[in-house]
Amino acid sequence: MKILTPLQLKQADTLTSQKQHITSWQLMERAAYKLLSWVTQYVSKSDPITILAGAGNNGGDGLALARLLRESNYQVQVYLLSFAPLSADCKINKKRLEETQVSLTILNQAPTHPITLSPVVIDAIFGTGLNRPAPQWVQTIIQQVNNSGRFIISVDMPSGLPTDAPPFSNAAFVKPTVVLTFQTPKLPFFLPQTGQYIHDFVILDIGLDAQYLTEINTTYTYLTKDSLPQRRCRPKFSHKGTYGHALLIGGSYGKMGAVILSGTAVLCSGAGLLTVAVPQCGYEILQTALPEAMVLISHHPHHFTGVTIPFTPSVIAVGVGWGTHLHTAHALFKLFEAYPQVPFVIDADALNILAADPQLLSQLPQEAILTPHPKELQRLIGDWTDDYQKLAKAKAFAAKYGVVLVIKGAHTIITDGSHYWINSTGNSGMATAGSGDVLTGIITGLRAQGYSALDAALLGVYQHGAKAEEAALKKGYNALMARDLY
Repeated sequence: MKILTPLQLKQADTLTSQKQHITSWQLMERAAYKLLSWVTQYVSKSDPITILAGAGNNGGDGLALARLLRESNYQVQVYLLSFAPLSADCKINKKRLEETQVSLTILNQAPTHPITLSPVVIDAIFGTGLNRPAPQWVQTIIQQVNNSGRFIISVDMPSGLPTDAPPFSNAAFVKPTVVLTFQTPKLPFFLPQTGQYIHDFVILDIGLDAQYLTEINTTYTYLTKDSLPQRRCRPKFSHKGTYGHALLIGGSYGKMGAVILSGTAVLCSGAGLLTVAVPQCGYEILQTALPEAMVLISHHPHHFTGVTIPFTPSVIAVGVGWGTHLHTAHALFKLFEAYPQVPFVIDADALNILAADPQLLSQLPQEAILTPHPKELQRLIGDWTDDYQKLAKAKAFAAKYGVVLVIKGAHTIITDGSHYWINSTGNSGMATAGSGDVLTGIITGLRAQGYSALDAALLGVYQHGAKAEEAALKKGYNALMARDLY
């Protein structure tokens, strides 16, 4: 599913009106009926509703919804925050609302007393086109809403929050219970800086022109089941050699669990063969805990110093539980030199080794997959001031070194240096030890089977999150463990 910019959304509205031979007001009415359908399904008629409407088309949506709710026998009061001249469609809906029995209060400056908020508050003050901070008196009302403890529904976007830029400095924006957003999700829903204040969102299909949505080029894709790369079938007469031989290199004294988790995930995601290379301290552990894997031993008892590899791997995954010992760092770059044509998946301490000497980043194998968590990413690309700068720097890094970067988080984001994919699966139960090791194993197993670097990353991240959702249904978030994510 594509994530559109405010300009693209405006173009979609205009084109839809032209091709479907409807006015912009009729398209607004369609959107209002979609809002009505959701509200009547989830809000009881016994709960009074306060609607806060702005002067633009988002306010017009709110005024139209107020009229439709009143016709559906809901108790509704409306505050129209007239901080600017009303848009043409907002004027139409204001006039139609005035013909009903809905209580309508018009504010063009700060009220002398706090406004009255019902148990349910619908925020329709600003939409996707906001490009400057709200007037201070409107921000005061927004703060009242946020402090009210009410059930807050934002229409399309939380008011006060820009759609394609960081939050305005020291400016208030609505922190909703749920956003009812039109046609496509909006980028701020997925970014840590803003997404933490948006508990949930629902996409309402308002019938924007399908051809435009299919053909428009976007920078971001919301990764859902429908937009995943196609999974391959396993032919009846295939054998273990058909699905690749993965080499997993990791582990150090006290951190063999990471290798077991990652190695198990390699096999569970479909690799035909797995060899694990670990320090001497891991030999008996691996042979016991992961009997499906073959084991190679590095000579040092506690950390990895290198090993002779008697086969050509289909993929090499490196870094889980590894440590950053100087000998281990030398071994990493020897691997890069020895296997320039073999795909790599690079995680954990292998990333920290790279970050410690940025000049060595030029040795990164092309199309390697890097899977940093936030601190590892920061070490690789440097500090950032906001999430948009972080994404820009990550994309530039991926383009410069020809790699696929998996930016792990509540909504993991993948970039190949030209585009971003935002994962739709997962939950907070994944914030547990070893979760990232399992992801590395899943991606490695897919890469071993011949998936491209990008497809392996997209499929692996999605599968990882989907397993977490499945496990949470049985165990709950708190009890989720990494071993549930295979």
